[in-house]
Amino acid sequence: MPRTFLHKQARWFPEGSLAELPDIDASPGGFDIRRFALQPGDAIFFDFLTVHAAPGFPYPARRRILSLRYLSADARHAPRTWRTSPPFDDLHAGLPAGAAMDHPLFPVVSPA
Repeated sequence: MPRTFLHKQARWFPEGSLAELPDIDASPGGFDIRRFALQPGDAIFFDFLTVHAAPGFPYPARRRILSLRYLSADARHAPRTWRTSPPFDDLHAGLPAGAAMDHPLFPVVSPA
């Protein structure tokens, strides 16, 4: 169940509709946890279904991140009945279900 960071609210799916994450901090030895020493400008890549987190940010300034989501060339539009993050409120009007992701919101980074 994805939840907001500050208030642990279920914002994208109805409460109780998905399983809760296990308490990983309570038994970290039971999970394949990977850590990386990153420097400003470094990047990591992972499947969006990977449970991921970062430790607290120890600086007075606000943490800034850039999140990019890449799709494979054969990805197809699968409209969602729930609020997505980011929201694509009118995407269904210009991109029918099952269509290739050929839309200005999804620019091609590298042609095949």
